Amino acid sequence: MKYLYLDTETDKIILIAKEKIENHPNTEYAVSDTFDLTKDMGDGLFLEGFLTATEFLNRYNADYVSQRVAAYPPMEDYLDAIVKDDSAAIAKYKSDCLAVKTAYPKE
Repeated sequence: MKYLYLDTETDKIILIAKEKIENHPNTEYAVSDTFDLTKDMGDGLFLEGFLTATEFLNRYNADYVSQRVAAYPPMEDYLDAIVKDDSAAIAKYKSDCLAVKTAYPKE
């Protein structure tokens, strides 16, 4: 998982982090490690991390996997429900996951 922090006013990706940064002042987006952040610089040159905020958002909004990653409930909730043997919480977690899949279907 990667966390990107964007400043849309300056059209820049401010930070790409491996861990979530609590209370970061910029807008956060979570993407999978396989999300393509490369930018075609021309002449066969591709660089990772040089996308503008607009380019990232266009790619992000077209990618159902990234939208699902950001919308899924935390896995910790499910594990906690299993440990506590809380069948209602397990059912709610599953229901929430199915709602995300419905909201962001495979293309």
